[in-house]
Amino acid sequence: MKLDYYTLLCPEPISLSIGTIKQPTLREIGELTFPKFGMYQVYLKLTPKNYYEYLNKEQGEKYWDILQDDQKNEITLYDIILIEKSVCYIYLEILNFFFIERVIFRDNLFLIINTTDYETPAEELELDRSNVKGLINPSTFQDVLDILQQICCIKSEDPLEEAKPKFKNAKARKLYERMLKAKEKEVKKQEKKDFLNMTLPNIISATAAKTPGLNIINIWDATLFQLYDQFEKIRNDDAHYMNSVRVAVWGDEKNQFDPSLWYKNNFDKQL
Repeated sequence: MKLDYYTLLCPEPISLSIGTIKQPTLREIGELTFPKFGMYQVYLKLTPKNYYEYLNKEQGEKYWDILQDDQKNEITLYDIILIEKSVCYIYLEILNFFFIERVIFRDNLFLIINTTDYETPAEELELDRSNVKGLINPSTFQDVLDILQQICCIKSEDPLEEAKPKFKNAKARKLYERMLKAKEKEVKKQEKKDFLNMTLPNIISATAAKTPGLNIINIWDATLFQLYDQFEKIRNDDAHYMNSVRVAVWGDEKNQFDPSLWYKNNFDKQL
C-alpha cells in the first residue's frame, strides 16, 4: 500500500482496516531514545538474510551458508518470528509504538485490540469481536512493515536488489556471489561515509537552523516525515539559489535553469 504525500505529511493518525497507526513526533522518538528508534528502523527493513548473517552471526551465518537458494527464498521474516521469541518480542514492541491500539501476540498472530487496559498480561485478556479490531498474519505482516517504512522515511529501492540470474553451474553461482559481496562492501562504505551527516539528531539541528518558523525548541512537535520533508525542501532551495547565482553571472545559453526547483515535488516524482 503506497501512502500518498498528503497522508504522510499530515500529522493525523492513519486509519487502516486493522487498526490505527500514529505518525510519531520527534518528541515521542526522543522519549523513546534515538538509539532505540534506530534499532526499530533496522528491524523494519530486516530480511532473513540480514538476520542470519548480521544479527545472529555466531550461529546464523553458518546456517544461512549451507542452505540452497530455493530454501533461502522460502524463509520469511515471519518464520523467524515464530521460531525466535526474542525477535517476536522486538516486533511486538515496535508495533505497540506505532499502533494507537494495543497489540498482543497470540496463536501465532499479532492481534490489534481496542482497549485501555495495558496492564493485564496479554495471555489473560478476554478477547471477542467487540475488542479485536484486526490482526496481522504471515500474509499481511510485510505490508504493515512497508507502511511503517514509509512513515519512517526508510522506504527505498535497494541498490543491490535485482533479479537473481540462473546459473549454469556452481562455479558461475560462486562468481556471482563474490561480485555481489564486493558490491555490498562498496555500498556499506558509502553509507559509512554519509552516516555522521545524516544522523537523525544532526538533521533535526540542521533543519531547525534553516527553516523559517522552526527552531530547536518547537521542532520536536513535528512528525518524522515532516522533518525529512522540510530537510529536502531546504536542499532544493539551496540548489535553486546556487543555480540562480550561476545563471545571473554566466547566463543560461542552454536554457537549463529550472526556476521551479525550490518547490519541486520530489515525493510524487518517486512514485
